[in-house]
Amino acid sequence: MPKVVITDIELNYHEEGTGFPLILIHGLSDDARLWTPLMPVVSEKYRTIALDVRGHGRSGKPDMPYSIQQFSEDLLAFLRELDISRAHLLGLSMGGAIAQQFALEHPEKVRSLILLSTFSYTDPALRDTFKRLRNRLITGGCPAFFDDAVKLTVTPEFASAHADEIATVKEEMVTMNSPSALVHAIDACMEFSVADRISRLSLPTLIISGREDTFTPLHFSERIHRSIQSSKWKILDGVAHNVLILEKIPELSQLVLEFLATS
Repeated sequence: MPKVVITDIELNYHEEGTGFPLILIHGLSDDARLWTPLMPVVSEKYRTIALDVRGHGRSGKPDMPYSIQQFSEDLLAFLRELDISRAHLLGLSMGGAIAQQFALEHPEKVRSLILLSTFSYTDPALRDTFKRLRNRLITGGCPAFFDDAVKLTVTPEFASAHADEIATVKEEMVTMNSPSALVHAIDACMEFSVADRISRLSLPTLIISGREDTFTPLHFSERIHRSIQSSKWKILDGVAHNVLILEKIPELSQLVLEFLATS
């Protein structure tokens, strides 16, 4: 995969397709491979670029404080390096937070937003969840973190039916990630809030949630939907925080492509 140098680090990315740019921004502890099920579909119509954000995947992992603001600045530098002046942004969870931050700071560079399983602020319950994950990283490293995180991202039924697949993902995640970098990313999530500003956005926005999401329950998406005038909100049944499971890709890709076609 190619890399670009921005300020103090290299950012790794994967690119497929041609056309108007669509930037895919993964969530906490994920990387560009998260988008593997969706990318072949959307790249038929768009220049689709999935990056590894700071502290994740094959990008640089400096041991220093992170913030959603910094992730947004990284994205700006990344787009400049690729000579992209405007793009659609699609972000999952923490990636959705980065997309919101970026759109508020650089609305002229964003054609539309697609926000999956995300949040515009952290309430006490979500902060407690992040704190538990943070403590697991510190005490048990990436393996313990993954075991707790997977319970928050997929349904028990999915976990039971896909045990071998999840074990493979765990092995890859443990190998790829740095506990200290993930602690910094969790801290960034806990400090994030644009709830008092998000109503300023007037971009075409599609919000997608899993009905059984216990990590970022539906009220987080509902608040974003109520704040962004004319935004659209879709809820997928039978799925939790990670809406990118193979069983949901046909429904998810149809929602994404229909939205992008009119944005």
